[in-house]
Amino acid sequence: MIATKEFTTPYSYNKKVQEINASLNDLGWIEKIYPIVWRGEEEEGTFPEAYNNDGTKKNIRVMPEGKAISFFQIEGDMVEIDEYYFNTTMSITVWGDLRKIYKTKKYDYTIELINSIVSILRFHSCTDISINVDDVFSDFSLLQKQINQNTMRPYAAFKITFNTLLTICIN
Repeated sequence: MIATKEFTTPYSYNKKVQEINASLNDLGWIEKIYPIVWRGEEEEGTFPEAYNNDGTKKNIRVMPEGKAISFFQIEGDMVEIDEYYFNTTMSITVWGDLRKIYKTKKYDYTIELINSIVSILRFHSCTDISINVDDVFSDFSLLQKQINQNTMRPYAAFKITFNTLLTICIN
């Protein structure tokens, strides 16, 4: 389920993310699929935050919960290829409760989940893929291992960083 409203005419980052999110939705095991998140900040720390895209200033705090979630981050600058095309680095973070995703599997099947996401990224022409299973939430203090045990089994979390080509043309 896509967790925020989609753009009706997406461009650039949002277009790429909406295309990938449609494929993620087809997997059926990610309960809440978020678009690009930014770093929200409150007194107690930082957390991922997504714009609800409903015409208001409302943002959604993205926290590991339920069966599984996913969200994207922009990891680098846009590098111009030509007048209409730019290359950039992005990432997708996925968190899931292995007891709920596939209830009949009684083993750590994290690599199977990673492979399904990598296949989708490759289908959408993403390259230079790297996988982090160690410090997945390092950008968000409220989700780091020292504070939140959301990456210990029976939970799985991974961050996949990739390069992608974006079209900036708005015609």
